[in-house]
Amino acid sequence: MKIKTLKLLYFRNYLSLNIEVHPSLNVLVGDNANGKTNIIESIFCLALGKSYRTKSDSECIMFGEEAAAMSCVLEKNDKMLDIMLGINNKGKSAKIAGLKKTKLTDFVGELNVVLFSPEDLQIIKGSPSLRREFINREFYQFSRIYHKYYLLYQHLLKQRNSYLKDMRKNPKDEFSLAYLETITSQLVKIAMYITKERSLFIKNLSKLAQKNMLNISNHKEDLELKYKSSILDMLNINSVEDKDFNEENIIKKIMDKSYDDIMRGSTRIGPHQDDLEFFINKLDAKMYASQGQQRSIVLSLKLSEIDYLKSKTGSYPILLLDDVLSELDRNRQLKLLDAINENVQTFITTPSISDIKEDLLKKAKVFKINNGTISEIL
Repeated sequence: MKIKTLKLLYFRNYLSLNIEVHPSLNVLVGDNANGKTNIIESIFCLALGKSYRTKSDSECIMFGEEAAAMSCVLEKNDKMLDIMLGINNKGKSAKIAGLKKTKLTDFVGELNVVLFSPEDLQIIKGSPSLRREFINREFYQFSRIYHKYYLLYQHLLKQRNSYLKDMRKNPKDEFSLAYLETITSQLVKIAMYITKERSLFIKNLSKLAQKNMLNISNHKEDLELKYKSSILDMLNINSVEDKDFNEENIIKKIMDKSYDDIMRGSTRIGPHQDDLEFFINKLDAKMYASQGQQRSIVLSLKLSEIDYLKSKTGSYPILLLDDVLSELDRNRQLKLLDAINENVQTFITTPSISDIKEDLLKKAKVFKINNGTISEIL
């Protein structure tokens, strides 16, 4: 898939923008705080329906305005698609090919992206929520079923936690416990699906990441990814294929610990508590990986995302590189830039084009960004 044109209206510091982009490489050059990242962010919004920089959609609207809009013409499977996302203080509106999508889950995934930003370098040693967000973001782009199930899981989890808080006054009431078991049963059904899907995803992604890591490290470092499931840990098993991984067993184990959940007012077991682990040469990367090794792991992960999305959707995703070249040494820069080819449309933000190989620039468009205005310089 390739973006042909990108339009913005009242998005961040862009009053209006309308550009034709290069099918292979687009370099966005400019000083910090001039709007380079805003363009990357707008493309991400068109893919995932939300920003990666803020939880508040209203922050994407230009100061003093009531709404913002972004749209692109996407070439996909030999067809041209118009994709549009509007944001105002009341919510969002989305269209694909002129047809309004009432649910965001029916919009997300039409445009696929792989984002690599400086914040991603925290994925190894940062909080588990960062790693869960990484997993969910990937799924949302190729599985609308997973997206809908995860939203349902969050809804049921909120219900259960609310009921747990209500039960604190009388934690051993039989009627209340019976109803709690009903809610738990509903939650477990969805939790099992999510756990299975995530486990398989990480197993397959690990193979790709291992291959990329060996390439980046000149076969010196072996990388393995493992999905750490709170349900599997509770059952003391290693795989979703184990016979003990069944609905009846999981419900019983969770209900056995219900008193602790009631006292805490929250659910301690489930996909919302899970994590992703990285092992480099059999050692836990969170504990033992050097800063350089962490960068190699994240780079391997991002390159693996490209291949994985291609295998699931049939099209290469758009690669968004937000000011990461300065975070990588020359060897890792070259490994990343080697991934850029005619098949993978790429957008790079950088303060200078000196880090980008000359042969790449010959097949690129270079845009100068200055305080919300954009001009093509190459």
